[in-house]
Amino acid sequence: MNNWETMSRNWGSNWQSLSYLNGQSLSFKIQLSNGRIRTAYNVAPSNWNFGQSFTSNIQF
Repeated sequence: MNNWETMSRNWGSNWQSLSYLNGQSLSFKIQLSNGRIRTAYNVAPSNWNFGQSFTSNIQF
């Protein structure tokens, strides 16, 4: 999939998508309260697994 999708907050700082994303690298686009948008590309590689954590050089 090459489109951006809206995620929903599951609880705390955990977010979820109900889409099937296995086998895809994951990028994240975040809109801040001041309206600025930050984008972190390819944060998780296509071989990611559930339960893993990843870091990015984007801070918000």
